[in-house]
Amino acid sequence: MTADLRRVVHGLDPDLPLFNIRTVVDHIETNLVFRRVPARLFSVLGPLLLLLAASGIYAVVSYTASQRSKEVAVRMALGATARRVVAEFVAQNLSVAVVGALAGWLLTFVVALDVIGVETIDVTVFGGVPLLLLVVAGLACWVPARRATAIEPMVVLREEG
Repeated sequence: MTADLRRVVHGLDPDLPLFNIRTVVDHIETNLVFRRVPARLFSVLGPLLLLLAASGIYAVVSYTASQRSKEVAVRMALGATARRVVAEFVAQNLSVAVVGALAGWLLTFVVALDVIGVETIDVTVFGGVPLLLLVVAGLACWVPARRATAIEPMVVLREEG
């Protein structure tokens, strides 16, 4: 087909250069490469960044739990259940994550509508991503809180007495 096309174009104008002959599908595929590379990059970096955020939250909450070990020991010695202490730890630390997620969501919403000019909002992205981050933050809060309540209260009180 390329030879026929060259012959027809040469018959119309012999000085007209003809190069890079491809189908429309080939042109589209070539141009989509520039959009697929960032998409693949984000599909790899997204989970890694989520893991990094979760480990950061875990580190801060774990440090907070270790600093409050005497408080936890006193509360457990006075009869507080591990479930209640864990629930209060998670509620306190998750409230900070909820405020941060809400602020980030609002900022993203404003940028998407006003700055970028997005016509339609993808509900699964704008609802699912903050929900996923809050679930990860909840797990990152729950693990160190649960570990802090597993320590025997008398051991902690003797050590820090």
